[in-house]
Amino acid sequence: MADFNTHLMGAAAVCGLAATVLVMGGAVPHQAVIGYFALGVTGGLLPDIDLPTSVPVRIGFATLAVMAGFLVVFTFGGRYSLVELIILWLGCFLLIRYGLFALLDRFTVHRGLVHTVPMGVGLGLTTTALAFHVFGASAIHAWLCGAFLALGFIVHLLLDEFYSVDLFGKKLLKSSFGTALSLGSLNQPIGTAALYLAVAGLFVLCPSPKPFADFVLDRDTYRGVTQRLVPRDTWFPGFLRRVTPSGLPGW
Repeated sequence: MADFNTHLMGAAAVCGLAATVLVMGGAVPHQAVIGYFALGVTGGLLPDIDLPTSVPVRIGFATLAVMAGFLVVFTFGGRYSLVELIILWLGCFLLIRYGLFALLDRFTVHRGLVHTVPMGVGLGLTTTALAFHVFGASAIHAWLCGAFLALGFIVHLLLDEFYSVDLFGKKLLKSSFGTALSLGSLNQPIGTAALYLAVAGLFVLCPSPKPFADFVLDRDTYRGVTQRLVPRDTWFPGFLRRVTPSGLPGW
């Protein structure tokens, strides 16, 4: 099984590459792409939230609670007073840091339903629905938020599967093979069915995926990438002039 650092770097690398494609395409604001990247890295750590005793999970939950609280404050900042915003932030923090954390600790086991593909899809759809209905994002922006989070989640599962293959050991496949990138659990048929029903319900709550599909399949989205794969004339034009102190002699 891959460790925390591997999951973090793997999700950052894959989601960073996807974010770079969007930046080079020029169809999405850079500020939004930073948010997509952050969601992707977060998604890369989510499958291990069923390990509440680990330090990274505790730190992650505390960070998530703080960030979620401020997102709520920023969303409703122009509508409520300072005291009301503080109450909203505190309520959101306590709900996630202690309520959700305790709930997961009580009802989940490691490599259970949380560590499955439909859970990643469901969390991506949840992110899409929240971005669209709560934070007022456009359909394309909302789907990109959900897609990046789900992408990071799937990268985590793939890394765990890769680490269950030992090419140089006595046994090619470890006992953990097939438990990471799974579609459900035969030992939890009711929970698996409920998870798939939840995914279907979340999809209904999301905006139409057609604008997002058109955006992804449109060649113009990637035109900036194909036109700028390699420099046309010189490499890094003007770069040294910008990063070198102007006071140095000879510059």
